[in-house]
Amino acid sequence: MDALYRRSGRTCGTYTGLWEEFCRDIAANFRDTDYAELHAKVCMAMDECQSVFTHKQAQQAIQVCRAELLGKWA
Repeated sequence: MDALYRRSGRTCGTYTGLWEEFCRDIAANFRDTDYAELHAKVCMAMDECQSVFTHKQAQQAIQVCRAELLGKWA
């Protein structure tokens, strides 16, 4: 919760509604994610030469991350 508080930009010293705010924001981020843009960024992070294998590995990495982060909602 301390890490969330620091990242939230709050300065009031209260944690009230912080978890709910985080949940709303992360849900919106997942909903609004442009898959093609995310895929391109993951490919660049994995391999600057852009081999054919990198694209498949990036797709698999994104699927794993989404499944882990979204849990039963994936």
